[in-house]
Amino acid sequence: MKLYHNPVSPNCRRVLMTAAYLGIPLEEKPMDFAKGDHQTPEFLALNPNGMIPTLVDGDLILWESRAIMQYLAAKKPKSGLLGKNETERAEVTKWLLWDAGHLARHIGTVIYETMVKRMFGTGEPDMAAVAAAMEQVKRFCAVLDQSLKGRKYLVGDALTIADLAIAATFTYADALKLPMKDTPNIKAWLARISALDCWKKTLPPMPAAAE
Repeated sequence: MKLYHNPVSPNCRRVLMTAAYLGIPLEEKPMDFAKGDHQTPEFLALNPNGMIPTLVDGDLILWESRAIMQYLAAKKPKSGLLGKNETERAEVTKWLLWDAGHLARHIGTVIYETMVKRMFGTGEPDMAAVAAAMEQVKRFCAVLDQSLKGRKYLVGDALTIADLAIAATFTYADALKLPMKDTPNIKAWLARISALDCWKKTLPPMPAAAE
């Protein structure tokens, strides 16, 4: 399997974490957006969105990080990463969609405005957009924190891809100074995830965010 990715991307990291946890080897194809790797005809033939991560497994070409996570986890069902039963699998899907539609979307805005713009020299951050996104991050962190109360993991009593996916969303939490002061359950949960080898192996360099 080939994975087109960039190691600094939280979207790519959640796939790398899943593969590392499962012990699934990937032929990594690093992409340099500054050089336009994502806009070459060869890559656009694989993913016309021009986005990463993109997985190629034989004739299968798969986009979207959370779909790739599900595909990898399905290869090793005994891992339990998809959930142990129908109810848990539905819960896992719920959290994957919640993250994509809410938490990761708003943290992504903060990453783009305060880190990506600086990285690519595309202008000053829109601090009004950052402030609005931070309010939404605070809102959804409260939801996550309450959901983790009295629990070690998000679904059932064991790690699933829901944990890996959302933990990856918090990759730059400290650099971004996310509003997590009143989230003790998230902090305890992140401490458990960050102790995993798959987290340590996929930790990217920590750039500074714009003030």
